Amino acid sequence: MENSFNLVAIILLLGTTQGLFLTLLLLNRPVNKKANRLLALLIISYSAFLVQFAIQGLQITKEFPHILGLASGVVYLIGPLHYFYARSLISADMSFSKKYLLHLIPFVIFYLYMLFPFYLRSGAYKIAFFEMLEQSGPTPALSFFSWVVLFQGIIYMGLTFNLLKKHSANIKEEFSSLEQINLDWLRRITVITMIVYIVGVVIELVQTFDPTTPFQGLVPIAIATLIYVMGYLGLRQPEIFSGAASAETKELKKYERSGLTKEKSQQIHQRLRDLMEKKKVYTDSTLKLSQLARMVSTSPNYLSQVINEERDQNFYDFVNWFRIEETKRLIVDPAHQEETLLSIAYSVGFNSKSAFNSAFKKNTGMTPSQFKKGIKR
Repeated sequence: MENSFNLVAIILLLGTTQGLFLTLLLLNRPVNKKANRLLALLIISYSAFLVQFAIQGLQITKEFPHILGLASGVVYLIGPLHYFYARSLISADMSFSKKYLLHLIPFVIFYLYMLFPFYLRSGAYKIAFFEMLEQSGPTPALSFFSWVVLFQGIIYMGLTFNLLKKHSANIKEEFSSLEQINLDWLRRITVITMIVYIVGVVIELVQTFDPTTPFQGLVPIAIATLIYVMGYLGLRQPEIFSGAASAETKELKKYERSGLTKEKSQQIHQRLRDLMEKKKVYTDSTLKLSQLARMVSTSPNYLSQVINEERDQNFYDFVNWFRIEETKRLIVDPAHQEETLLSIAYSVGFNSKSAFNSAFKKNTGMTPSQFKKGIKR
């Protein structure tokens, strides 16, 4: 049993080392600086949590007893940091205010509560205290803090998931290609982290009836994996909004105070149709609402309103509709019979096969291959 736990400890230390390496890379990355700093803090928090388990597994605490439990409270930072990391990716102009310090209350309360009963006690007392925990399980107070951590984490993951869901809807009003900015990877990480917290709840329930149940290594190993995946994917994440684009997207949410008349709306719509049909600007895979607005000499807010009200579409679906119409034209054109579907997709403005297939099926009810086979018949 001791050998297996030492193996777990070594795995956790490797995860911690990986986390520190990723932290250095994140702090030196020139883009997404605010988001990368938050992600670095999150990875440091995860790493500190892992170190705590590792040192117990390697039995070095008997020589250095005062390191016991030092990182116990960092788990209260993981949920808030995860949430604010997502917010900072989505809102380039996000600024921190004093009210955000309220998110640190559980972290502060934990250390204040444990200060006199544990942290200011002797090394011998700390060793005896941890030996008591291994034999008979946590005290009622520590059990309470464990439940607070688990439910806090579940709440923050829920908030993050809801934030990312809104982000998915918002970027369709500004961008025509979403693959690099939809944050699907962070949504998946959030779901996995939520599952880890739920597993923690199950473990806590089991250990309520049997404190000696050997589940110690499961959650830390899962976290060691999360450190690597989240850090690596975070390094690959490009900036989503510049400050200006972020402000424009906020501006698109409501049209109640818009001064756009029906006549002016129709004029903008006509200029827009002419631009899309004659100049085929949709073939630019990086086309954004703000760029298109400049081309038709209007504001992004007005253009978004025109697309929403005249076409009953968001910007993303509007641009992709033209791309799919052009795709269908090229498929039936004899001059393009030898061209592959993927080549056609790239030529009309798509930058991934998955986005092309999804948009084609949404607009036609069939896959590109099915459409092409139907033409041949």
